[in-house]
Amino acid sequence: MNRQLILLTLGLILTIPVFQTPIFSRYFKPLQGLHVVKKLPLNMVAGSTYKWEASFVNPKSEEGLMNITLEVTEKKTLIGFGEFHVEGTLESYDNPPRKHYKSTLTFTEKNKNGIGIFQNQTSIKERFNDITLRISSVPNLMPGTYTFTLTVTLQYKT
Repeated sequence: MNRQLILLTLGLILTIPVFQTPIFSRYFKPLQGLHVVKKLPLNMVAGSTYKWEASFVNPKSEEGLMNITLEVTEKKTLIGFGEFHVEGTLESYDNPPRKHYKSTLTFTEKNKNGIGIFQNQTSIKERFNDITLRISSVPNLMPGTYTFTLTVTLQYKT
């Protein structure tokens, strides 16, 4: 079984202002049509929930696994377990007017060296894919400049 791995790292960094930094390895090809639909705001209030939306195209509607990793860091403060909560949805469809498939993205939280890491793995097979993340923080979150880095990786079955 021949497997192709396409890695696309979309480093969306929120450090006031928001920067978008795609990082590509010479061994992998970027996905077509990956872009941010709705950015996180420049200023966020502790205890609130914000939406972050991105979309990408699976050009051949190939079956594969999508891995999503969101890392949250702050230079002066360690991120504690449970300070952030991440959940999401994936809406997938082929060329309209075909049926839309909506699935819930459940993230597991890890905390490594003061970095909050949220991960999800989901099967994909449709051409168009819209990801919506809802990021919440606790009301007593320490003030600071937090960095959010989103990584989306696809591994195709061939």
